[in-house]
Amino acid sequence: MGFGQSARVVDLSGESSRATAAETFILPKIPWPYFAITLFMGFVAADDVNVPRAVLLVLSAVVFYSLLMKSLVRPVYGLIALAAFIPYSKAIAGNLGGMIPGLNYTTVLTLITLVGFFSNSKNIEKYEALPLEASFRRLLLVFCGLVAFSVLHTDISDSSLTVFSALVDYKRWFDPLMVFFLTSYLVQEEEDARKILYMMAFTLVVIGIGTYWQRHELDNRSHYVRLTGLAGQANTMGAFYANYAFVMIGYLVMKGMKRIRRGIFFVGIVGCLLGLSATQSRGDALGFVGGMTIFFLLRNRLQFLVYVAAVVFVAYNPQFLPGGLKQRVERTVQHQSNGGLDDKTRLDASARTRLALWKGAIRMIEANPVMGVGYKMFQTYIFSFVDHNEETAGLELKGRDGHNAYLMIGAEMGLPTLLVFLAILVFMFRIGWRSFRMSPDPFWKTVSVCALASITSLVITNMFGSRVFSLVLTGYLWMMLAILLKMPRWAERRSGTKEAGLNPGLLAPSRRPVFSSPGAGTGEAQEAARSEQPLRRALTDE
Repeated sequence: MGFGQSARVVDLSGESSRATAAETFILPKIPWPYFAITLFMGFVAADDVNVPRAVLLVLSAVVFYSLLMKSLVRPVYGLIALAAFIPYSKAIAGNLGGMIPGLNYTTVLTLITLVGFFSNSKNIEKYEALPLEASFRRLLLVFCGLVAFSVLHTDISDSSLTVFSALVDYKRWFDPLMVFFLTSYLVQEEEDARKILYMMAFTLVVIGIGTYWQRHELDNRSHYVRLTGLAGQANTMGAFYANYAFVMIGYLVMKGMKRIRRGIFFVGIVGCLLGLSATQSRGDALGFVGGMTIFFLLRNRLQFLVYVAAVVFVAYNPQFLPGGLKQRVERTVQHQSNGGLDDKTRLDASARTRLALWKGAIRMIEANPVMGVGYKMFQTYIFSFVDHNEETAGLELKGRDGHNAYLMIGAEMGLPTLLVFLAILVFMFRIGWRSFRMSPDPFWKTVSVCALASITSLVITNMFGSRVFSLVLTGYLWMMLAILLKMPRWAERRSGTKEAGLNPGLLAPSRRPVFSSPGAGTGEAQEAARSEQPLRRALTDE
């Protein structure tokens, strides 16, 4: 997934020159302080460095002031800074001395981006949202409204909560969606999107490299400890690795990437995979396997068959799994006899706990199908809904998380909210698939495949954990979705520029995008084609 512009030259006279660097991609230019600060955050988070509060406040003031000045000129730089910070939003939350509850680095970066956006609103070129983009925004707003109602319901039913605490909870829940809306409204140019994606990828490489040190620290301990990482919890960190390793994998396979850069991405990928293994999370490992299945299926059918064969082999031979993950998988079924589950075998305590919680969650949904029990109230009520028998004896079931995002949404917010959430997931796949089909060059096709792989991993990992609205785990995915929703416009613009005889800056697509083909079918494709007609005529007239 090489970032930047293709080095193939498109002559204004119509003659193409095939240079030796015909397939080399140039990285977009981002000011060096962004990389320096990202490296600093990676060092602090990986080694758990305790920076004195006074020093941290001074550094924060200098950085935020400089960023504000730059965002007043180019608002996208605030969004780039937010992209660099998202994975560290829990490990380096930055409460700014506790001056205002809920005021942290994420809030400040969001405010800086908003100030830059509104101060430049007259200068930012605005486009009408494409049909799928508008529909997705409306669906998200409906979901936000339902969750707000659930938070209000909880605030009314629980006298221990205050309106302010409810607002803080809702703000934290809304943070990932705020990232989507900021990206959706602020990013209009393709080059800005490439800068954001590049910053995401660089940050992930830094995290992957930092994981080597964290693994080293764990290996030196007398007893094996699961890696908790930036997320502060092993299963959550495993989901992070599983969801976002695909971004770096996309760079690794992109044609035209220089060897040294390809090697750096490879080091980052290996670090993330080592981290995934060190979390010992079976569900997150399964999510990564599912994401890679989609990646190879869309990339190369032969590689897909080889990959499936390898997965089947490892499934029947778990001794080839790495380290702690192998032990967790082998312990899932205890006292196994004749290779199957019978009266002499049972699941380990972790698996039995999850099954008990899932059954209790289903009963909770049946008892409160419309409104649920209230936002963040699952842990309060779950013990009264689980089975209490010989099978659950000795299991810790009080105050437990549901370990399933779908059941928890249904139990806390009701079935209507769950149905809307499932519709959002369907839209996510639809966005990634449409972008893959319409992508004008290998770069955007690779981004689309990586997005689809990340979505697949997200869907699977949330069957075993409640992590779908964590800023650390989903912030990047929401950014990618907002960017991919813009891609058809950029493809049409590039196609129109080529028809006008101008240099599009990147290698033009070998065929017209699906949505603008004369016989492009019906439905969404025709709607997109109609919405893009004025833009095409304007570009052609130039």
